Amino acid sequence: MPLSTVRRAVTAGALTAAVTLSLSTPALADVGDEDVVQIKFVGITTESSGPRFLRPGDSWTTYQHLYTPEKKFAGDASSRCTAAKIERGRLTAQCTRVLRLKDGEITLHDMISRGRGERVTAKTSIAGGTGIYNDAEGEGYITLEGNRVLFDLYVDD
Repeated sequence: MPLSTVRRAVTAGALTAAVTLSLSTPALADVGDEDVVQIKFVGITTESSGPRFLRPGDSWTTYQHLYTPEKKFAGDASSRCTAAKIERGRLTAQCTRVLRLKDGEITLHDMISRGRGERVTAKTSIAGGTGIYNDAEGEGYITLEGNRVLFDLYVDD
């Protein structure tokens, strides 16, 4: 058997093994992932800034007190949003939110579209945190309803 044929066979075998291992490793890492914790909060907006009439590119901040579903004070939160699109009375905004809790902070990113005063639920991503949440990732839902913001988060550490 010529040496070049042997080299090709060994190279093909090595590449097949490398591709197979690289594709299966991430899937194995998520198997049995039982450290996802659901956290729920209700945020009550107490402060909000921003222009009276929004245009794309305008930004605003809000400040909230956070409570558990049992109505116990849990911390506070702030958000900074930027209007990405305004069309036919609907606003699409990109937001970064920080929930400041007793044992650390959780940072969220989301993009929400809504009409004036409309109740809306959208996905939010957990981008990280501090304290016991320093390795946090995951996603959840955020519901805007008047001056209330409902957070339903699935935190994976």
